Amino acid sequence: MKKMLFFLSFCFFILILSVVFLSLRPTVTVINYSKNRLYLHFDEVKYDVEPNPEQVDRIVKSNPDIVEPGERVKLTISLTSVMKNAVEFNIGWLAGGRYSYNATGGGGQNFTITSKQGECSFYLSVFDGYNNYLLEGRKRKFCIARLLPNK
Repeated sequence: MKKMLFFLSFCFFILILSVVFLSLRPTVTVINYSKNRLYLHFDEVKYDVEPNPEQVDRIVKSNPDIVEPGERVKLTISLTSVMKNAVEFNIGWLAGGRYSYNATGGGGQNFTITSKQGECSFYLSVFDGYNNYLLEGRKRKFCIARLLPNK
């Protein structure tokens, strides 16, 4: 009985390690090809549900990730969002300034997390100007969920 319990614990441990460390979750790699610093905001929300005032306040007060010109950032979907139904992954950026009044560019892209459609990985190349970006899907053999870009 002890051997069986040890074996099951070991298998569970290996499963958790593979989910956490292997690239089984969908990813979006943001590459900054602009001349300015990017201020990157991203979140995972329930699809087609307006945020409540507390969520809006949290989003407004959150610190954006900063992507310098020529750098890239890899964004991975959380495991809890992969397990839920009807979740949307939103990415927004401003170039040149943290707030819209002093920004020189910006844009955004939304993805729906699905189980059958879409791609496992995307490259999002950001250029100078407003909504000037290129979205490329990258093929991977296996992932837990997929991303479907919203138009």
